Amino acid sequence: MTTQILNYDQAVSGDTKVTHTTITIAAGENVEKFAPLVHDATSGHFKAAAADATKADYLSAFAVDATTGAKAHSAIKSITIDPAFVAYPETMTDAKKSGLFAGTPISTQSPA
Repeated sequence: MTTQILNYDQAVSGDTKVTHTTITIAAGENVEKFAPLVHDATSGHFKAAAADATKADYLSAFAVDATTGAKAHSAIKSITIDPAFVAYPETMTDAKKSGLFAGTPISTQSPA
């Protein structure tokens, strides 16, 4: 079993306590570190947000390759993160990015 050491020092840009929750990444997904995660109603698991997403639930804490099957993941449930570190989909608009985590304890804030 491999242990991941989670160090967010460079990415954290506020004083929100970083917390995690265990979720399952859907089979077939290859998720980048700090990717916004959305619930997939079909599988009941989570996957990386698409460019047209309007709400994300969590952030991935590290890259996850679930291409061969669903995998457990310790996702970030709360954080204030520098938006430069968030792995948004390439074609996601700034308007979508700005409201993606509304209503969650995840916020994006550029460093002062």
